This record gives sequence, structure tokens and C-alpha cells, in this order.
Amino acid sequence: MTLLLPIGLLALLSIVVLIIIYIIKANYQQKYVSSTYIWALSLKLRKKRLPINKLRNILLIVCQVLFLTVCGLALAYPARVTQAMVTEREVIAVIDSSASMLAGDGDETRFERAVNRVSALAEEVFNEDGYVSVILAGETSSVIAQRATAESRNLVLDELARLLSENSCSYGTADMAAAMGQCENIIRENKNAELYLYTDTEYTYLPGGIRLVDVAEDNEWNAGILDAYTVVEDNYYSVFVEVACYGMDREVAVTVQVQDVNAEENEGEVGKTVTLRANVACKGDQTMTVIFRSDSVPMEDYESNSENVVYVPIENDQRFYSYGSINITIEGEDSFSQDDAFAIYDGKKEVIKVQYCSPLPNNFADGVLRAIANYYSTKKNIWDVQITEVHSDPAVEGFDLYVFEHTMPSVMPQDGIVWLWDLDRAPEGSGLTLGGINDYSSNNEGIHLTQESDSPLLTNVSAGALTVSRFTQLLSYDPSYQVLLSCDTSPVLLVKNDGMSKVVVMPFSVHYSNIGIKPEYFVPLVFNLFETWIPATVIGNAFSVYEEVSLNARGQQLTVTSTSLNNESIVFTQFPAVLSLDLPGTYTLTQTTDFGKTVEERIYVKIPAYESNIWSVEDTIHDPFLIQEGQAYEDLTLYLAAALVALLFCEWLLHSRELF
Repeated sequence: MTLLLPIGLLALLSIVVLIIIYIIKANYQQKYVSSTYIWALSLKLRKKRLPINKLRNILLIVCQVLFLTVCGLALAYPARVTQAMVTEREVIAVIDSSASMLAGDGDETRFERAVNRVSALAEEVFNEDGYVSVILAGETSSVIAQRATAESRNLVLDELARLLSENSCSYGTADMAAAMGQCENIIRENKNAELYLYTDTEYTYLPGGIRLVDVAEDNEWNAGILDAYTVVEDNYYSVFVEVACYGMDREVAVTVQVQDVNAEENEGEVGKTVTLRANVACKGDQTMTVIFRSDSVPMEDYESNSENVVYVPIENDQRFYSYGSINITIEGEDSFSQDDAFAIYDGKKEVIKVQYCSPLPNNFADGVLRAIANYYSTKKNIWDVQITEVHSDPAVEGFDLYVFEHTMPSVMPQDGIVWLWDLDRAPEGSGLTLGGINDYSSNNEGIHLTQESDSPLLTNVSAGALTVSRFTQLLSYDPSYQVLLSCDTSPVLLVKNDGMSKVVVMPFSVHYSNIGIKPEYFVPLVFNLFETWIPATVIGNAFSVYEEVSLNARGQQLTVTSTSLNNESIVFTQFPAVLSLDLPGTYTLTQTTDFGKTVEERIYVKIPAYESNIWSVEDTIHDPFLIQEGQAYEDLTLYLAAALVALLFCEWLLHSRELF
């Protein structure tokens, strides 16, 4: 045990004060009283118990002295040494593996410089029989070696060599706070450990104890594309490109190549390619916005600093209202190539064709379909939902969704979802047998429907609020049908989804139901149909590296390939699936729907715009040196507090046993 505050022992002088109090304490005075037999007997008994009283008084004094002694020790802050000071040299090397560390002079990247210098430092410390810890600070922080000794020399050096051979530098931003937290765990073992941070980031304030090793070279610079996107203006696309140059002032050449332009003009064939160019003078690390837009759009409507905006007109013969992809590149032999290209893939939506066939179309059905079409076309911006309305002679192929109302086709379509509404007959291949008409029109409100299943198609559908007063009875139906809603025990909403056949059956008319006046109870059913049976593969087309995106499919599997993975394939068969975007670049999502339609979509994954600044400056960094003493201690104050409580209890017990 050691005392961290020895001056607290001065409190032991209180023991001297206690002794003085007992010395000067007045003795009992002797008084003469008349005696009787009773008093004499009482005196006799008192004399017999006198030795016990003396013992009690001695114990009281001992308790009080011990109490004051423990108080004095508590003020001196006693502690037990749990970790002796390490005398051998110990170093902790933190390697920054953010994307900007991939910058280099052509022969060696900053990350390679950092790893090589850490290897040299490790060799030096191992030769001194010291300890080496290595932490890699990337998107997540990982420990490469922890307090390794010379016996583990080869293992540590091999791990560092592996970082180089596998190019373990990340493409995101380093989680330096997590890395310093792991350093803190090591420093708890040895406060005198030397902490080296190998990075290209400059800090305006660096906590004491952290030794920064700058691995950047003075001649390194970077011109990069920070972001790019399109905006529809005056029915044509404008392209916005944000660029910047770090490390020096340069004129940057920006090339925008728009492929498969206005393919609709060529009846679906591949459209032409349009190339746009601009030279941008980048100065002072400022972000410049290059706007490629038609002359018909006023140039002054962009709210920004005009000095940082460059307008490039698009000639009339180059304007485009649709495209397959936009590939943006910048020219220049800079030190960082990860942001020299960018791609945009939102110029052509997949067409979802809907046929609504009814000899007596109703506004309710038409309104629901158009509301759903508008939602997916504008709000979610994933499809171009095209609705074709016919009154007779419907098509039975070429559509993704068929809605037949009142008059049914002779045969069932085989290439899309089929909705049979108010059947007049059972189409061939439907698996249905129709019966008579069940009429409840005498009931003014109709019969409230009963939910028979927990199908996702009924999410947010209030079945009990819907009523039907007249419907066609189904004598039999294929076992693959699932009853979702019933009216007086008879099915009025059935669905079938066995892969190659997706059918919705509603054997009643909107005119004999309240769904027309309560659309809020029925619209969710149509929405759920799209979400469940025609799910979007992915929401969005541009993501940041290390994001996780949810994938879905309209078939049995989805294949993902990436230019960054050398076009190796990842196959998903369970949906929804989660794809981790660990590498920047273009990802291609390919699937074959249950109806044999091949769908291909592309998304682009970019590095964080912040990492393009290879000369970034941060304010400060977390200080891992939380332990201020050279040794680690266990506080013993709690034990002394327990002793004080015990002494107080003993003193109380002695007082309570006072004898007369």
C-alpha cells in the first residue's frame, strides 16, 4: 500500500487531542449519603461489576483512537499499486488509412510510406526488446498488433507487409476517435508508451504525447470531382458538376459524355452520344460548380457565388431529355486518381406498362392507378408507369399489369400480373369456377368484409371498414389461391402468387361496394401490390462507399457485378437482401423476372467528397493519455469507509451495554 497524499496524516494529531481530553477530564466526586440495607447491597453489586466497566471504558478509548487513525489514513488517500511502471521502450503506431492516403507521387502512395515507416520503427523497437502496437484507422479501427515483443517480430512484420500486398487502405474517412480509444486501452498498461500517428492530415492543435508523422510530399496535388447530378429544366436535362483542385491552382478540363441520348427518337434503339467539355480555373481550394445547360434556361437563376460558377451552354442539337448514362472525367496527372471520374445513371426509367380494360370504366379505378403511377414516376422517381385504357378487345401480352373490369378475356395473360375485377366469366387458365350472384342489396350498408389472412398485401388495409352488397359466388378455385377477404364466409378477394402466375380476383363491382367513397381503405391494397409483386430493385442510383443498400428482385435471384471487383459476381437468392458497397465504382444489378423479362440497372458508388482534399486540416484529435501517473493504482478508500462504519457500530454497542 502507498499513500498518494501523505499530508493527510496530519489528521492523526487528533489522537493526541483525544488523550489530552481524557487526562483533563474531571474525576467522579466522592459524596457521603445515608446508608441503608438497600444502598449497601447496591454498592456491593456495583463493586462486583466495576472491572467490567473499566474494560468497557478501555474498549471505548481504543475504538475512538482507531476511528481517528482510519480517518487520518483516508485523508492520506491510500492506494494499492496494481501495475508497476514499464521500463522497456513501448511504441504505439496509428496508421491513417483514409482514402486520401491513396494519394502519391507515382512511385509510392502515402499509405505505403506510412506502413514502411511503421515497419522500420517496429524493427528498431524490437531490437531494443521493447513493445510494439499497431492500429489501422480506417472506416473502422482495427488492431494489427498489441504490445507485441521481439518474439513476435516476424508476425508483426508479415501483417504490415500484408497491408501493402492487399492494399488495405480504405476508401472512406478514418475513424480516428475509435483508433485513439484503442490506444487508450494500451496506454492504461503503460502511460509512458510513445504514440506515433502516421497521417496526411494537419491538426491545428495536437494533444501532448501524440507525435505526428506527416507522410505527405510537398509536390502532391489533386483535382477531383466532388459531386455531379442532373436537373430537368425546361423539359431538358442540365448537368451540374462540382470540381476542386487542392495543393496548387490549376485549370481543370472537364469532359461530360452523355450516352444513349433520346433513344425514344430511334424507336427504342440505342441513341447517340453527346460530348460536353469545359475548362475550369480552380484556385485556393475553392469548389467550382460547372453547369451545362440549354441556352433557353436563364443563366442568372442559379443562387450561388458567380465567381465559383461556370456556365457552359448546350447547343440545340445536343440537348437531351433522356439518356442511358453520363460519364464525367477530368484530365490531369494529379496525385490522387480515385475522384477523376464520376457516373450518373438516372436518365432512363424502366417502363412499367399497365392495361386497364373496362367497357364501363369508373373514375375510382382510373384515379387509383394514376395516383400510383404518379407516385412511382415522380416522387420515388424509379419507374415510368404508362397506363393504357381500352374498352374492348384487350391485349393479353405485352403488359406488366392487366386490370380487367366487368368483361374478362378469353384466356389469361402469361407475362404479367392479372387483376380480375367483377368477373362475367372465368378466363381459361384462371383456375376459377363461377356460381350465382349473392345479393345483399336489401341491407343498405352491405356486408362488412372479414380479413382471412395476414398477407402483406393487406398492410394498412382496413378490411372491416369495407362493405359489399352484391358479388359473384366462386364455386371453386385453384388450391394455390389464398383468400384474403370474405363476405358472409364467401371469398371476395383472392390472390395467387406461385412464381409464374400472379393473379388478383375481386368478384364484385365497385358500384356494389363502398370502396369508391372510402378510397383511403382500398388504395393501400393497390400500393401493396406494387411494393410486394413489383418491388423496386434499389432506391437511388448514387451512393457513398461503405453504405449498405437494400436490394429486392422480381425473380428468383439477383446478380451484382462491379467494375471494382473485376466484374466478379455476387448472387442473391433471399430478399430483401443487403449489399455492402465496399468499393467505389459502378455496380450492375441484373435479374430475370418471374415472367422472363430481363432487367438491368446500374448504380454508382463514390468516395466521400471530403477525401478529395488531400491537404485537409482538422481542429484537434482525441487525447488518449487519460492516466496521469506512471503507475496504476487501486483506490482503498472504500475499504477504510467500511472500517469506519464497523468502528462506529462497536462504539454504539459498547455504550448500549453500559452497566450500573
